[in-house]
Amino acid sequence: MTTSPSATQPGAGARAGEPLIEIEHLVKYFAVREVQGLTMVRNTVKAVDDITFSIADGETLGLVGESGCGKSTVSRCITRLETPTSGAIRYRGRDIANLPEKQLRPLRREIQMIFQDPYSSLNPRQTVGAILSTPLRVHGLAKGKEKARAQELLELVGLNPEHINRYPSEFSGGQRQRIGIARALAVEPKVIIADEPVSALDVSVQAQVMNLLSGLRAELGLSFIFIAHDLGVIRHFCDRVAVMYLGKIVEIGDKPHIYGAPQHPYTQALLSAAPDINVVRGAPPKERIRLVGDPPSPIDPPSGCRFRTRCWKAQDICASQEPPLEDKPGGGDDHRIACHFPEIKSTLVAAVPG
Repeated sequence: MTTSPSATQPGAGARAGEPLIEIEHLVKYFAVREVQGLTMVRNTVKAVDDITFSIADGETLGLVGESGCGKSTVSRCITRLETPTSGAIRYRGRDIANLPEKQLRPLRREIQMIFQDPYSSLNPRQTVGAILSTPLRVHGLAKGKEKARAQELLELVGLNPEHINRYPSEFSGGQRQRIGIARALAVEPKVIIADEPVSALDVSVQAQVMNLLSGLRAELGLSFIFIAHDLGVIRHFCDRVAVMYLGKIVEIGDKPHIYGAPQHPYTQALLSAAPDINVVRGAPPKERIRLVGDPPSPIDPPSGCRFRTRCWKAQDICASQEPPLEDKPGGGDDHRIACHFPEIKSTLVAAVPG
């Protein structure tokens, strides 16, 4: 199944009505032990530290940021593979952040996950048929017709239904990821959380899988939270973008504003490093922003603005006051930035047609 990007863009009313998922002040800390000298010291990794966002029915939100910024932890909290330290996760208005497993199980059908590594996310000892039938049996679906449903799922993701008795080792990486997608779709979810689903695949295969996901999104009316490092993938697939840095969302907004008029220095740096095939012919090359140093440790993040240790705009206020994530002048509707000195990067605006 293939589809063009324009065929999958949502209508203007994609954010109308009540949010499908609301994340409010989500916090996830991990306790760790470290050896310092001859002493074992207990520390806390602040993987996700007070983030708030929502997605509407049929919408796709992209989460981007450097490795270790907390993107995957957010996804694991939403799917309740991890229990949040604090905060609310509302699905259709119901807070699922601390639901016991018995009450949570019926909701697990609604929110499914596609994992990053197609080689380790499938059980090598099970046939494809068994892999796809397991969620059906767990949720009591397609009773007595599990094989037929598994074959239907294989066909849906572009694989041969007759290969139902093969093992994962007999498939390529791209085919294995299609099996992972089929497994996520088996219980007919409303929301798919895709944790870098194409990052482990060859570039040529990435495009095929992305076209498949775009087609499924349009055909099945799915909502997505899409995690990726590749800003080109996010731009192709997502309606809105949330940029994370060290456990915080530093900028969030619709795609035209994030790519066309980014205001947070970190967003500007990410976009300056990404290749852009849409640069106007004859336009001067865009400015490359090179960040100095590595991201600070989430065990001991900087005071105030967490990006200040790498930011060329940092001033005294950045060390003493954490900037709230809020609307700024010129940011547009539903475009929020956490920065004391936001500024539209004009060189990036010029590089985006329209």
